[in-house]
Amino acid sequence: MPDTPSRPLSPELAACPHCDALHQRQPLARGQVALCSRCATPLYESRSYAPLLPMVFVLTGLLLFVIANSYPLHYLELAGRVQASTLLDGVVALWQSDLWLMALLVLLTSLLAPLWVLLALLYLLWPVWQRQPPPPAAASIVRTLSLLTPWSMSGVYTLGLVIAIVKLRDLASVMPGIGLYTYFAFLLASIAAQITVDAALKRRLLTLDTRQAGGQRAAGVAHQPALALPPTAREAGLGLCACCNLLVRMPVATKAALACPQCGSLLHSRKPASLSQTWALLLTAVLLYLPANLLPIMTVIRFGQGDPDTILSGIQHLLENGLWPLALLIFYASIVVPMMKIVVLSFLLLSVQWRSSWRPKERTTLYRIIESFGHWSMVDIFLISILTALVQLGTLSTIEPGSGATFFGLVVVATMLATQRFDPRLIWDALEQSP
Repeated sequence: MPDTPSRPLSPELAACPHCDALHQRQPLARGQVALCSRCATPLYESRSYAPLLPMVFVLTGLLLFVIANSYPLHYLELAGRVQASTLLDGVVALWQSDLWLMALLVLLTSLLAPLWVLLALLYLLWPVWQRQPPPPAAASIVRTLSLLTPWSMSGVYTLGLVIAIVKLRDLASVMPGIGLYTYFAFLLASIAAQITVDAALKRRLLTLDTRQAGGQRAAGVAHQPALALPPTAREAGLGLCACCNLLVRMPVATKAALACPQCGSLLHSRKPASLSQTWALLLTAVLLYLPANLLPIMTVIRFGQGDPDTILSGIQHLLENGLWPLALLIFYASIVVPMMKIVVLSFLLLSVQWRSSWRPKERTTLYRIIESFGHWSMVDIFLISILTALVQLGTLSTIEPGSGATFFGLVVVATMLATQRFDPRLIWDALEQSP
């Protein structure tokens, strides 16, 4: 069992999760955001919502989720035949095509993870709204919520639904169904629920005594000047919880693993084995990237004939048909984003290993960019699942997924995991060790 630190630190301090700089909290006007003075990473903001508001969005999102899964997303009409497609139809179509790994990935990112996020928020918010103690296993739910939130890709799936309509308009008549509108509304409700669960409310999900868990400073506290050259949290013997952002004392002498006193997550001043694990995941992505672009990802069969398409040939066909905005979007999501993540992560890893002091703020910004936009590469995987389920009209027209889609999905997963395992604080450690 991991040891628990004696107590959290005073709420007057905040540590940057990207460069480990230590700051004194400043009183902010409502709506303002405090940025790190070293790397410009957002640290905290001044906003507070009553538990009722996120509860309304959570319950609305769950209701819309049930409706979205009960009605078709699209209707495809060709030569008098009509084909409807629901959310689960895409997963089933991939499974029946023996692409079970890809089917599980789509199921997790488009259905299970978004649903789990709302259910977890409902479980945590209900006692707070009723002014009751935190529910059993609240810490475990918060940890799982932190792990699954990056894999909730309702926004990317919605983009895939829109692209499918545009892509199929020359093939047949495509009509949106009730499920499409309700899934889009579910996306908005889910985003609103996560936004309104602010930092103060997150602490109340685990304990009603915000002072005990390092809550935000009370109103009326005198303004204190920020540190001109802030030391790092590690130099001050402090550690920042990656799950709940609680700042706690980290004894240097102990060799036992420490657990966060608020959520129970293991505490580390730096991510353990960050460089080696990131390199391993990045090299895996590079090896998978080649078959992902060479093997066919989809085959469109019309009247019994069809040629398999790779990612690049599919983009070329879109350009030939005059759909250049869609071609550019898929080129960016399927080619530019994965390649950019591989190149940027390789550059960051090498710069850390060479202990480079060159432009650490800009390198941290590069990391934030690939961390924010890396999951949008999943739009191609979602598009294939949607088209495979929707275009099943026998001899008239059929779309079959290819093995390249599985490799591309694994590339997206590997690059996302590599980005999560990289510790950007290592960029700034080289500055502290240099003369």
